[in-house]
Amino acid sequence: MKIMSRKVAITCRNLLIGILAPLALTLMDWPMREALKPSNILLVYLLGVFFLALRLGLLVSFVASITSAAAFAFFFAPPIFSFAIADQENLIGLTVMLIVGAITSQQAEDVITQSRLANQRERRASALYHLSKELAAAPLENEIIEIGVRHIHAEFGSRSTILLPDRNSRLTYPANPPSAISLRGTNLATANSVFQQAQSGSSPGNNPLQATAFYLPLIGSTGPIGLLLLEQHVPPRILPPEQRQLLDTFVNQIVHTLERARLAEQAREATLKIQAETLRNSLLSSISHDLRTPLATIIGAASTLDTDHDRLSSGARQNLVQAISEEAYRMSDLTTKILQMARLEAGEVVLNRQWYEPEEIVGSALRRLETKLKNRPVNIRMTDSQSLINVDAVLLQQVMVNLLDNADKYSPGGQPIDISVDITPANIIFSIADRGPGIPIEMQQKIFEKFFQIHAESAQSGAGLGLSICRAIVEAHQGEIWVNNRDEGGAVMQVRLPLLEPPPAIDPED
Repeated sequence: MKIMSRKVAITCRNLLIGILAPLALTLMDWPMREALKPSNILLVYLLGVFFLALRLGLLVSFVASITSAAAFAFFFAPPIFSFAIADQENLIGLTVMLIVGAITSQQAEDVITQSRLANQRERRASALYHLSKELAAAPLENEIIEIGVRHIHAEFGSRSTILLPDRNSRLTYPANPPSAISLRGTNLATANSVFQQAQSGSSPGNNPLQATAFYLPLIGSTGPIGLLLLEQHVPPRILPPEQRQLLDTFVNQIVHTLERARLAEQAREATLKIQAETLRNSLLSSISHDLRTPLATIIGAASTLDTDHDRLSSGARQNLVQAISEEAYRMSDLTTKILQMARLEAGEVVLNRQWYEPEEIVGSALRRLETKLKNRPVNIRMTDSQSLINVDAVLLQQVMVNLLDNADKYSPGGQPIDISVDITPANIIFSIADRGPGIPIEMQQKIFEKFFQIHAESAQSGAGLGLSICRAIVEAHQGEIWVNNRDEGGAVMQVRLPLLEPPPAIDPED
């Protein structure tokens, strides 16, 4: 009722303008009636009619034309102060003015209508563009629903919500809807009934006089995927065809984006399953290969000790015991690496950062490999061994052990290993260089992947987890690890760790 009253008031005001504007032109022309010809005065009235047609439409211009004709006949056409027109020329001019005024008013009305339609199309195109742009960047269903609800409210002035089925095919409200503009409290039983009818292929009915929401099934490429609940106005408002078409376009955009998000999620899940299956197969293959050899050695040596103990010399027995010990250590190392990799990938390892000197970490790693490296020279170069770095020493020491073990494994016997530590204000870089065959360029990234081995069946091959563990530990420290080949032969593994904060100040001794 308020909207209707406002429209009536605006119409009455415009009609009053259509009457008063010619009278104002009359007051303006009256002092110049002796100087102006009647044809010129008619042109002034015609200009006013045309201007009102452009601004206020056909009806107002029609009223202005009648008023202008009456004003001209009464004030300017002899005899004045009479509606009678004695001069035939003035009568023809007045008739022409009315005809021209009617034609120009109609043309002006058409121009206004076309302009209004063009503005509406531009606004709708802009609304669709912004909706599509936001939907294109939304990867999750909740984000898509939030964007759709917000744009529907901005364009149609109605609250809405999108219901999606759960695993039991029952519609539920979104988890985190935009509370101010999201429609809540509707009858989910009715919504589920409409959704089930859409799934069965029948057309669901909707009685706008009784319903508090308009139920619109969301039909995707494979069938209904949800339901749009659009708030009904009281009294119910029927959308014009253009608005309903725009709403359908909005809904189609939302449906396509929801389907895209679901397909992306399904693809992600399928990829994870494939990766998990590949990882499982790689793990089984690696374990079966890397455990079979030491187990065979242990079983053979233990069997020989058991059956031929009296016939073996003390040296032979010692060799068999040493073989059992070495292969058992190899199995233990493999198991430790697998468990450590699992913990790192599960995010269960929390860094225990403390301040350490780089020399301590390098020294601890060399002590752990003292027996293995006893016949190999190790050269160490440090730019500043007294600097402190804030790291998890246990994990970083494991990185150094793995890299040194790799360098020893793939270098000819007796060749040195070079260790260098370079410290800058922003980073610390550990480098471990060997004299081995180097790493092919196409494999320099792959060697950090789980279970990847350059020579899977070589004597030096392991489980392919050492460098993967190094990368996981380094990335947990927000650093990076990479490998390059040396010009003089061999490979150099480099670890860069950022120095996130300056070391604490140490008070001088008294």
